[in-house]
Amino acid sequence: MIAIAVVLWALVLAAFAFVFYTRYVEPTRIEVTRTDVRFEHLPEALEGLRIAHLSDFHCHHDAAIEWSSREAIRLAMEQKPDLIAISGDMFENCGMAQECGEQLAGLSAPLGVYAVPGNHDLAHLDPFACREAPFEEISALRETLARLGIELLMNENRHLRVEDATLAIAGVDEMAFGRDDVALALRNTEPADLVVLLAHTPDILDDPAVVHADLILCGHTHGGQIQLPRIGSPWAPVWRDRRRASGLLRAGGPLAYVSRGIASATRARFRCPPEVAVLTLRQGTETEATEVPVRREGRSREVFEEAPS
Repeated sequence: MIAIAVVLWALVLAAFAFVFYTRYVEPTRIEVTRTDVRFEHLPEALEGLRIAHLSDFHCHHDAAIEWSSREAIRLAMEQKPDLIAISGDMFENCGMAQECGEQLAGLSAPLGVYAVPGNHDLAHLDPFACREAPFEEISALRETLARLGIELLMNENRHLRVEDATLAIAGVDEMAFGRDDVALALRNTEPADLVVLLAHTPDILDDPAVVHADLILCGHTHGGQIQLPRIGSPWAPVWRDRRRASGLLRAGGPLAYVSRGIASATRARFRCPPEVAVLTLRQGTETEATEVPVRREGRSREVFEEAPS
C-alpha cells in the first residue's frame, strides 16, 4: 500500500510540475532562431540581408502578454534586422489596437516594418464569434500601426531598393474573413529580384498564385504549442498537414517559414517555445527545408475591394 501511495503521489507531483512548466515557464522562454535561406538568383546586394519575422503577439490587457510582446521586440531589435515582418494576430481583437497599441512600440528597421492582419486583428469583440470588425475599426487598426511605424499590407505590395537590387514585400489580407487575394497582393512584383509574401495562415500555400513569391512568411499556428517526441504537434490550426505548423518549409517551389509566434492561445507550450525568427538571405542552391504537400487547383479568389474611406 505504501508503494502504491508513493507512486500515486509521484504521478500527481509530475502532473503538477508539467502543468506549471507548460503554463508559466516555457511561454516566457522566447527563443531567437537563426536560419539561412538560400536563393540561386539572389543579387549580391541582397546577400546577408536579415529579416526579423514576428507573429501572434495577441496584445490585450494582460500583464504576461504585455511582457512577452515587449521582450520579443527587445530581442528582435537586438538582432539589428534590415527589415521586420509581422505575420498577423498583433491584437486579440480589432478594438484592442487603439487600447493596447503601445505594446508594439519600438520596432524599426532600415527597410521598414511591415505587417498583415490575422483573424484576431479583424475580429469584432470576440475573436471566436467569427464576426468581422466594422470598417471604422479596421481603419483605426491601420492608423494605430502607422503611428507605430508599422505599415499594414492588405492585398498590396511595396518595392524596396537595396543598392542596385529590388526587394518586393507583399502582404495578403486575412483568409478567415474571405479577404485574401494573393494575385492582387503580388501584382506588378515580377520585376523584383526577390519577392517576400506575408500571410497570416500557412493554408495560403494552397493558393495557385503563391508560386510567384520566393519566400512566404506565415504565423497563426503558434507552432502547435505542444510538440510530443516522435509525434510532433498533435493539433495545429492548419487545414491539411500538421507539418505546416512551424519552421522552414518547401511548398511546391517557394520556400515558406512558419513562426511559432510570441503569445500562446492557451498559455501552454511544451517543446515549442515562443520565437523571434531571424532569416538571413544567402546566395546558393541548397536550403534544407521540410517538403509539405500542396493542393493548387482552380483560380485565385476574386479581387477583394476594400470599402472606400
